[in-house]
Amino acid sequence: MADIWSDALQGLQPRLGAQTYDLWLRPIALRQVAGTRLHLTAPNRFMKEWFENHYLGAVLDELKARTAQSYDVEIEVDASETRPAEPTPTKPAAPAILPSRSLEPQLPPQLSGRYRFQNFIQGAANELAASAAWAAAQEPGTRFNPLFIYGGVGLGKTHLLHAIGHHIHATRPDQRIVYQSAERFMNEFIAAVRQNQFDAFRTRYREHCDVLLIDDIQFIAGRDRTMDEFFHVFNALYEAEKQIVVTSDRMPSEMQGMEDRLISRLNWGLVADVKLPDLETRVAILRQKAEVDRIQIDDDVTLHLANIVRSNVRELEGSLVRVSTFAALRRVPISLDFVTEVLGAPAPTAQPPPISIESVQKVVAGHFSVRVADLKGPRRHQGISRPRMIAMYLSRQLTGASFPEIGLRFGGKDHSTVINACKRIASIATDDGELRATVDTLRRQLTTDTTHAPSLLS
Repeated sequence: MADIWSDALQGLQPRLGAQTYDLWLRPIALRQVAGTRLHLTAPNRFMKEWFENHYLGAVLDELKARTAQSYDVEIEVDASETRPAEPTPTKPAAPAILPSRSLEPQLPPQLSGRYRFQNFIQGAANELAASAAWAAAQEPGTRFNPLFIYGGVGLGKTHLLHAIGHHIHATRPDQRIVYQSAERFMNEFIAAVRQNQFDAFRTRYREHCDVLLIDDIQFIAGRDRTMDEFFHVFNALYEAEKQIVVTSDRMPSEMQGMEDRLISRLNWGLVADVKLPDLETRVAILRQKAEVDRIQIDDDVTLHLANIVRSNVRELEGSLVRVSTFAALRRVPISLDFVTEVLGAPAPTAQPPPISIESVQKVVAGHFSVRVADLKGPRRHQGISRPRMIAMYLSRQLTGASFPEIGLRFGGKDHSTVINACKRIASIATDDGELRATVDTLRRQLTTDTTHAPSLLS
């Protein structure tokens, strides 16, 4: 049965693409067969749910076509499959500007032990960046290279950058990891030039580096000599198939003062954004923080707190610490009234909640009486392909998501598929009044419907 399972997965590879197969199907393992029930394992909850929602139906169809048998599936999370325990590192002494022992792999002391994949809360606002970071950490230098993660302050970019470093060090201890903020990279470069140590600087970054993690790359914009040096470092590592991960507060094309040739390089791989966390994600973040810090707080109070603080993860966690500290000082429980007293009442919602790709998929699927899983699946029947293209078009128009992100949310489709779908719908709607009316109806429904938020306390 293991061979049939493997053959079924590989049979889908030509339709889904090698990248999608490697990222979402290959990590799913068959552990046991009990009659017509398959027991599968996934490396984490996020991958389990993504596989179930996007690819399980296609895999079961493939199995049935090969065996003439229908199967039930049970999927368990087994983190040990691909996430071995990451040992808590002992911090070495802080390195000099140009360490002389660059040949000896070690965990960069700047990497915080608090930032790991195991405690990163994934949600709709960050799932593309999180899944790409995990893939880059599993197979550095081969998938999503370079990886560029951008977003506002306190949304998790640095967390993912540190998590990549920790995972690679734990699973590939021979890899030489260099983590730097862009500002420190610039300062080291300036010091190397002034102290006539440029050869040592070049050796460290171009030759004695297997994984380069750079935080806040926007700070080198306008610094001509630093940009020039980073350009050459990037080229040397990329040509050697070394993993490069960069974060910024804005996408490459919006970094004023950044050289065009460097912007082009940063766009070579995957560009993924992290947005403001939605309510469900904020609740999950608070629950995790409360569990780690052993803070007693009821679910309704957690939801109330998540409604009050809507900005970013840092302020959200900070607000919980503040409330719990005041409660401990006054020796009172954390109640709804107490949270309001400390933090104030929730701000009125001035605008409807942002439209998500998931809400577009649900509305379009409902309108055409198809399943959301069909929109994400590989079927090309016109009854599915036309609604899928409309959903992709509306996702691009109403959410502002990038083409790669939309493709990922539609079952791992290539970004070129999304681009073609958007162009086709825009072109056909010009002459097809019925299609244009359908798209307009769906757009009005999505822009006026604010009731599709999930229950958070169930």
